[in-house]
Amino acid sequence: MREAHVTISDSEFDTMGIAGLVLLCREAGIRDFEELVCHGTGAIVQVTVETQIDGDRLSSIECVDQWEHVEVSNDAHLYIIAFTAPDLPETLSDKVNDLVGTCDPEVSDRGATMSLVGSQEAISDTIDEYETAGISTTLRKFGAYAGREQPLDELTDRQREVIRTAYDMGYYEVPRAVTTEDIAAELGVDPSTVAEHLQRAERNLVSYHL
Repeated sequence: MREAHVTISDSEFDTMGIAGLVLLCREAGIRDFEELVCHGTGAIVQVTVETQIDGDRLSSIECVDQWEHVEVSNDAHLYIIAFTAPDLPETLSDKVNDLVGTCDPEVSDRGATMSLVGSQEAISDTIDEYETAGISTTLRKFGAYAGREQPLDELTDRQREVIRTAYDMGYYEVPRAVTTEDIAAELGVDPSTVAEHLQRAERNLVSYHL
């Protein structure tokens, strides 16, 4: 298992078609940015910002599929935003699905950095697909993935939360005691988000053991 730290410059957001979304989040003051689900050409992200985002402007951005203002706490606003980059090819989804995951995205005032985890071939193919789409990437670090000391280290924090909640609620009982809709209601998220997290978490755990 390998890990690559890849940086995308600010200008590439324009090429991807998501510059407007990034700009709006920056204007609100990004405190935290977490990827909940990645589907190759887009993602569902959890964004914590200092000031409330203009809902009309957010809804008018082409790449934004849907969004929700979840809560206000500690003088910050939490948003769940689903977006699809309109200028990325659908073939990128196939390459990203070959990865174990994309982890720890960081959005700065000059671009974004993320970690790609998977086989060397899967990482290389994903980077090549970005380059083919006209998205220049900078490889900052490449080496062995250091997150395999325990099975749960294979999961992101959000995946651990979802799969733990599912287990505690009886999702893995035979027969199942709850549905993904029940888990989604408990966590306050969309059922499709729960299903995606469970699928990725289960895949990562099975990959670790096999």
